[in-house]
Amino acid sequence: MKYLLLLFLITIGVNWPELPYNARLADVLFIPLAIAVVSRGAQWTWRWPDTAVFIYLVGALPAIIVSMDQRHSAVELVRECYLAAVYFIVATAARDGFARTVGTGLVLAGTIPAVAGLVYFIALRVTGAPPWQPIGEVMVLPYLGDTLRLRALAVTPAMFACVLTAAVPFAITRCGLDRARTWCAWAIVMLVAAVLTFSHVVAGLAVAVLIAAWPSLAAWTRRLAIAGAVLLFLVLNFAATISISSIAIGDIGFVDSAEYQYAVGQGHTQIGDAAITYNVMSYARIKQVAWRAFVDHPVAGIGLDQFHVATERASVEGRLTASYRESDPHSTLLGRLAESGIIGGITLLLLWAAWALMARDAVRGGDVIAVAAAAALAGLIVSSLNADIMNFRFVWVLAGTLRGLRG
Repeated sequence: MKYLLLLFLITIGVNWPELPYNARLADVLFIPLAIAVVSRGAQWTWRWPDTAVFIYLVGALPAIIVSMDQRHSAVELVRECYLAAVYFIVATAARDGFARTVGTGLVLAGTIPAVAGLVYFIALRVTGAPPWQPIGEVMVLPYLGDTLRLRALAVTPAMFACVLTAAVPFAITRCGLDRARTWCAWAIVMLVAAVLTFSHVVAGLAVAVLIAAWPSLAAWTRRLAIAGAVLLFLVLNFAATISISSIAIGDIGFVDSAEYQYAVGQGHTQIGDAAITYNVMSYARIKQVAWRAFVDHPVAGIGLDQFHVATERASVEGRLTASYRESDPHSTLLGRLAESGIIGGITLLLLWAAWALMARDAVRGGDVIAVAAAAALAGLIVSSLNADIMNFRFVWVLAGTLRGLRG
């Protein structure tokens, strides 16, 4: 079971192969893992976090009823039930003494692609070879122009950054506990790779690192680290909202002439003597689309996994460009509200509250695995402002680990 668990976790962020219903290699490996765990015949004690998971799933049922494509929405609920199964299987494994194996597996899930990505990055710089998209691709970014962003076999650079957010805290806590240089080196490698994703969700990684490293930080260092994490969060989320394309103050000015797909609209403002032109970023506009969909359908939303209906309408109205015609919400809570209404939103918040209380209780026990899992989960919830984290298998792995440590 240990090796099945490791194999499942190592492949959890790999976007290969493309199987029906968005399944990947990790999902195939989960089948024998689940059989191995269930075959042990361990008894399960039902607790409040498990009820919160059940309520979360039930909260999506009204969104299936109102959906314009009930079959597609029902398939999405099946996928959510599968993620809940991941939670219960990992919780059982962690309760039975495999929590440290989960931590090791997540570290490997981040370290292996991070090493591959950094080797690839250096090789491109040395050889000048064209980029290979599964590992990294060149994108035009505001202020930076053509930029190589690592994705390391994940779906997107942001997804890879989220995988690293789940992995880095386990390396940091083991580094502080064992004083082993290997764990410290892995943490550094993953942090460098995360920077090279150039993703907004790195703000969540900063929060995860802060929580994981908190016990080993001096008092003054803690204050500095908090300030740094807050500043990074504000800067990256501002960058996800608008990008300044020009500033003119008399004869002095700044111009960013780069053209990038993330710009979906343009605006102008005057602040004192400064005339500012800015681009509205897709992340901000999609959040507006999600909020409008929720306001128009406040009770049960527009239908589970039907957000593309709202983005298609926004594209026709000229509020989104063609590349975002069938976009995901890229924001967990707003996406849940848009697709499932207030019913889905409340059940999501209840689930997060249950996880927060579970994390608090687990961390009080002083277990380093609990601290790492809580730090990673907190970082990913921060990242949820710009990512659909509830679709990530490793989010449910982290929650399952905390649940298992509670017994």
